Amino acid sequence: MVMASTAASTSASTSGINSELHKLDDTVQDREGNVYRTVKIGEQVWLAENLRSTQFQDGSAVHSGAVPNDDAANLLTYGRLYNWHDVSDERNLCPVGWRVATDDDWKTLERTLGMPEAEVHKDGWRGGEQNIGLQLKESQADGPFAKFEPSLVNKQQFFARPAGVKWNGFYITQGAYTEFWTATRATNSQAIIRTLAYSWWNAHKTEIRRATSSKEYMFSVRCVRS
Repeated sequence: MVMASTAASTSASTSGINSELHKLDDTVQDREGNVYRTVKIGEQVWLAENLRSTQFQDGSAVHSGAVPNDDAANLLTYGRLYNWHDVSDERNLCPVGWRVATDDDWKTLERTLGMPEAEVHKDGWRGGEQNIGLQLKESQADGPFAKFEPSLVNKQQFFARPAGVKWNGFYITQGAYTEFWTATRATNSQAIIRTLAYSWWNAHKTEIRRATSSKEYMFSVRCVRS
């Protein structure tokens, strides 16, 4: 169980890591006082940053919600990492009027960004021709064989950052990947996720992956307005 955060730690100053994020005007607040920037993409409204809540809407505590590397300085950069049991809990992690994005919510986003219908329902890395990965990521280093058009990076103001994951007590892949839970179950032990890759050597930097993962992993969460 994690300790509830205080309102004093809910919002970064407009300097530093969140200076561009905080140029977004629209916000929503969760029951703890955490304030999140929001962004409209097509007909959807998304959190433009990762969830930080340690409580469900009824005030009860979540069971996961770890800060990457257990470093408080990472909270406002990366948000918290949750297991799927908290993500799927009917008490709802998100602010009132919002929900954890489902697989269908992500598919709607991908369609809005130009993914062809033939790819939308596939597993694996998709959307490369439309640079969907670049459009969602806050930043992306050029690779040795590819230079990225700066106007494509974070085009949607989604501000996805490489928070990494927590698995079996270890924090891994920070700086290399971000993994987002969806609220959609795949099997009794697996749920559907989205992945973005950041490393300069990774061939999938322009893409977004649809896959399944063990519900025990701890990943980032984005909410969408209901």
